[in-house]
Amino acid sequence: MSRAASFRNFILEDFEYHKELCPKIWDASEETGGQFRIKPEIREKLMAIAKDFWSSLKLEVKVIDVQLTGSLANYNWTMASDLDVHIIIDFAEVNPDIELVRKAMDGQRFVWNLRHPVIIKGHDVECYIQHKDAQHRASGLYSLLRDRWISVPFYNPPVVDEMDVKEKSRVITKEVKEIKARSKSATGEKARELLDYLERFKAKIMADRKFGLYDTKAGEYSVENLVFKDLRKNGTLEEIIDLASDIYSKIYSE
Repeated sequence: MSRAASFRNFILEDFEYHKELCPKIWDASEETGGQFRIKPEIREKLMAIAKDFWSSLKLEVKVIDVQLTGSLANYNWTMASDLDVHIIIDFAEVNPDIELVRKAMDGQRFVWNLRHPVIIKGHDVECYIQHKDAQHRASGLYSLLRDRWISVPFYNPPVVDEMDVKEKSRVITKEVKEIKARSKSATGEKARELLDYLERFKAKIMADRKFGLYDTKAGEYSVENLVFKDLRKNGTLEEIIDLASDIYSKIYSE
């Protein structure tokens, strides 16, 4: 498949916009008054998983809420979408250093999801610990704990700037390849300079994505977020991580 065809498939299929929420997860029958409510058996399983994850952390702090967010709580779900379950707590109750707690929770989350692969109705379950003050702009947000919507999603098909996404993705991919080419002969201080640049480069990609997601108009369909997803799909993000590891080795290896 050509790059152009692959990208077209990425835009039109991976970001398909539906007229209803995922019917395997949500119910809009007469019993719910025509409003989408999570199916009881799905909620029960997700709450049980969240409880097990929380118990594994052995933290003696209050759970403020357990929430479902992401594309499966919206109209842009796909067959590859995850069930994103967020346990909301006050990080300050764990330690005054919020950033330290965030990094620790990210590590615990990674290990848990790695060791507990769960698939419900064809969708992977991903667990997260989220600080209560973390800014969340999701247009679809459901409280599993209270079994009600916090933010009800609305049907609003997006307009995607395909050409801009393609160009930004192309430029980033090319620059990563240039860094990789330079790293082959880099050692010592030169390798250190490349690593520092690569880390700043990666940070900018992440910051741009965060900015795009916070765009109240475009959100998940912002150019920045679509660029991030395209880079993940074409392997560039993985290449950046591997390249950083290789360059680090060059700095200290004799």
